[in-house]
Amino acid sequence: MTNRFASCSLAGRLASLAAAATLAAPALANPAPDRGVFVTQIGDDNRTTVTQTAPDAAASIAQSGNGNAATLTQQGSAPHSARIAQQGDDNTAIANQNGSGTSTLLMAQQGNRNFVDVSQNQSESGAVTTANLSQTGDDNRIVLTQDGSDNEATLTQDGNGNLMGAVQTGTGNRLIWSQIGDGLSAIQVQQGNPQMEITQTNVGGAQFAPPPGQ
Repeated sequence: MTNRFASCSLAGRLASLAAAATLAAPALANPAPDRGVFVTQIGDDNRTTVTQTAPDAAASIAQSGNGNAATLTQQGSAPHSARIAQQGDDNTAIANQNGSGTSTLLMAQQGNRNFVDVSQNQSESGAVTTANLSQTGDDNRIVLTQDGSDNEATLTQDGNGNLMGAVQTGTGNRLIWSQIGDGLSAIQVQQGNPQMEITQTNVGGAQFAPPPGQ
C-alpha cells in the first residue's frame, strides 16, 4: 500500500491515528480492540503492508513524513493487536505476531532512519505477550524476539545511533530497557524466569555492550 487508506473506518478513527503519529511512544494508548486494519499516512512514499490470518486481529498504523515503511503480519489461532506510529523520514517498522496465545504491540518511532524488527510468538493458549517499544532520534535500531508463556518488554531509546537487541525465551520474562545518549549498544538474552531493568546514559557517545545473559 502506498499512501492509501485500505480498509473501512470512521473519520474519527483517522483523526485519532493521525494524532497518535505526532506523539512519542509513552503517550500511546493501548491498542484498539477493533477487528481489521486502520491506516493513515501523511507525506510522500510511505508504505504499509499488513497480513492478517489470526482471528480478531487488530492493527492501527499511522505514518507522518516521507519514505516510511511498516510491515505487520498477524497469524496463528489467537487474537493479536498492534499499534504502530512513525513520524519523520525513512523509518522502518517490521512486526510479526504469531502463536496460540495473545500478543499485543505498541511501537512508535520519531526521527529519521530508525529501524525496529519485532517478532512475538506466544505458544500457550490464554497467555498474553506484550511489547512496548519507542525510539526518538536518528539512526536507532531495536531488534526484539519473544518466545514463551508470558514475556513482556519495554524498550526505549532517546538519542542517535543507538542499538538495542533483546531475546526472551522461556516463561514469565520481564525486560525494561532505557538508553539515553548517542552510540549506545546493548545485547541481552534471557531464558527461564529472570526479570531485568537496565538504564544506560551517555551523552558523550561511548559504546557499551554487556555480554549475552548479563
